[in-house]
Amino acid sequence: MEELQLQSAIEDRGLTVTNLPEKGRCLFTTRDFYPGVSFSLTFVHRITRILTRDVMDASHPVTSRNARVVRLCGTVAALASKIEVSIARRNTGYIQILYNNFQKLDWKLHRLECHALSRLDKDRRKYVTPSIRLMLKLYLRRKLQSEKVIPTTATDNYDLVEALVARILFIVCFLGKDMSDIDEKQLVLYAQMSNLVNLILQWPEIELKEIAENFSKLACNAHTICDSELRPLGTGLYPVISIINHSCLPNAVLVFEGRLAVVRAMQHIAKGGEVRLSFLMA
Repeated sequence: MEELQLQSAIEDRGLTVTNLPEKGRCLFTTRDFYPGVSFSLTFVHRITRILTRDVMDASHPVTSRNARVVRLCGTVAALASKIEVSIARRNTGYIQILYNNFQKLDWKLHRLECHALSRLDKDRRKYVTPSIRLMLKLYLRRKLQSEKVIPTTATDNYDLVEALVARILFIVCFLGKDMSDIDEKQLVLYAQMSNLVNLILQWPEIELKEIAENFSKLACNAHTICDSELRPLGTGLYPVISIINHSCLPNAVLVFEGRLAVVRAMQHIAKGGEVRLSFLMA
């Protein structure tokens, strides 16, 4: 059902998802794409936007009424940029401008993240990496969508994440290797990060195994978000774009316009052709 909804959502953009035995899911075109033509496939990146400016966006003028909220935002801010936080707290005018531009849906997500992270003691906060924050946003967004606080669409839902191939499965099924080829240290790291996520969320209904599997999915599906000069800004998960396969001879490139991920054709992609990206360039 979810696959049909996704197909319906992208067909008007001249695209379709096809399953191939040797590759798994692939993205093909249903019309010609010429060099320079671009398309965006997903809005789900808001789950995992890990940018330092997230902290600034969530701030607002300090008053006695909202002082607690600012302190909670400071909890997240300290994990991202101590320098920018100190500037933000001094410059209330700058905070006001950014807050006026802040989207309501993002604030609902950020508020939950603040409350969750505020439960950690200072010693544990230093272990909250961008990947862990990314995972927190993933589960918090799923919660808001399941409670219908924020909308769910064909290109923005947790089912897309569940359909992603985990790194462990990729090694075993697509590379033809066995479990002995998987680094034991990596498995231990997934377990440690999963325990920390579980400690932060304190949701008994989520199993550690599920969290660890999602970390394995992030390992081979997350993208580095860059600005126009290719400077890294953070890490994002774009499940629909993750359907696109790697090629040493790519015909498209992934670029970011703000927090929007855009795929742009570098050469003519004929109708029925596969869209290919170089993961080394993305």
